[in-house]
Order: sequence, then structure tokens, then C-alpha cells
Amino acid sequence: MNRAYCRGGGFFAYSCSPTLINNTIVRNRSTYVGYNSSGAVIYVYSGASVTGRNNIVYDNFATNNPNIYGTTSFIYSCIQGGMSGIGNISSDPLFVHNPPLGFSYLCQIAAGQPQDSPCMDAGDPNSPLIQGTTRTDQFPDVGIVDMGFHWWLTVWSSALSSQLEHDLFDKLSAYSDASHSKSMKSAEILLNSTPNPFNPRTTLSFELPSTGLVNLSIYDISGKMVTTLVNGWRGAGINEVTFDGRDLSSGVYVYLLEAGDFKISGKMVLMK
Repeated sequence: MNRAYCRGGGFFAYSCSPTLINNTIVRNRSTYVGYNSSGAVIYVYSGASVTGRNNIVYDNFATNNPNIYGTTSFIYSCIQGGMSGIGNISSDPLFVHNPPLGFSYLCQIAAGQPQDSPCMDAGDPNSPLIQGTTRTDQFPDVGIVDMGFHWWLTVWSSALSSQLEHDLFDKLSAYSDASHSKSMKSAEILLNSTPNPFNPRTTLSFELPSTGLVNLSIYDISGKMVTTLVNGWRGAGINEVTFDGRDLSSGVYVYLLEAGDFKISGKMVLMK
């Protein structure tokens, strides 16, 4: 969200050829009335060219000329006003703001909104998934990558929250004060799936720094729970449980571990 004096409110490309991938470019302005204000989103100049995919360009404004000025080519993107290109759409992306975690999430029924954004699962099918989320409930992006920016997943501790890039191995620090004498000062929880991809069984292992209540559940790509593998107390150290997918279809599945005040998730692929 930026404002330019006359050109390139969001992005100004000069004698270069950048590629923009999975960006949400919104509320940029080029509004100076006394000049040829143009390119509220992108202004491409002096032999430059801009390409990209999986972007959302919406709610931008230039006083006189197009929001995108110059040689620009996007595919699998949501462009207000339209742009020719494979997989491009121009529909309202249906943003949902979710402060303080972030803004411009995508409306999704699985996250509790009344309808699905047209940008959901609409990115380039050949693009890798992004370790992040477009959902207000913080469920990671699975299936075909969504268009737009992906927010970091949030890992919660008992009294303090911080944002960490999603990974299968997350090092977490817990908060402790005088009123929480039993809180851990530091903890490392390891979680993985072996083999991955698998057919039809895989072993999920997790290492706990201390005994605690654990819930380990499996979800499909729509966010629907498939099964709960663990729901009870587990001891410190390495714990293992087998997941059998013989009755399930091939695809991506998400495992979510909740241990005390911490949540960690990962992805595994059933390949039959």
C-alpha cells in the first residue's frame, strides 16, 4: 500500500526484467492531478519488462492512465480490469482482514467464511507450495498453490505469540514468569513423517522435551479431519505412531501436532 507522486505507486521497473511471484499488490495510488499520473501498480520504463505468476492486483488507482503501464505479462493471476494470459482472472479476490496477524487473507469456507475466494487453488499448477497460509485459521496452504501473498504460520506459546516460517522442524521458545512456575524456559519439538511420500503407511515421530498432553491429527487438503492418531499423555523423548492410508485416495495430507501450548504441522504425500 503506497502512494507515488506521479508514477509507479507500487512498483517502478527501470532497465530491468524482474519476475513477481505470489504477491498481493493492493491499495497503491498515483494521484498527482497536475501531471500524467500512471502505473499505480507497476510502471515499466526504459526497456524494462515485468513477468510474474500467482499474483493478486486489486483496488489500485491511477488518476489518468492504466494501473499497469509498460511491458508486463502475468499468468495465473487475479488482475482487476483483466489481463490476457494463461489462468488469469479478474474477479473480486474476496479479501478477509485478520489483524493483528495480517491483512488480505483469502475468504475460504473451510476457515469459517461464507464463500471461497476465486484465488483459492487457482495458482500455477506447476508452482511449488509456499510454506505459509492465505487462511485466517492459519491452516497451511495445500493442494494447488493459492494466488497472492502467503502469511507466515503463527506458533502460539502460553503468553506470547511470534511468527515463524513453517517447517517440519521448528525450534520454539516458551514464555515464563513468576506466575507460571511450571512453564518451560526453552523447548525443542521435532516432528516428521517417514517415508514421505508413502504407500500406504508412514510413521509419524515427534520428540517432546517433557511429558505432556498431545493431540496428533490428520487432515485432507480441504481442511477436513481424517483421523486422530494421538489424544492423550505422552512421555518425554521420541514417540512414534503409524498412519495407514490404505482406504484413502492419493494426495497431500497435513498432520497437526498440538503439545501443551504449541502447534506444529507438516505435509505428507500418499502416492498409490
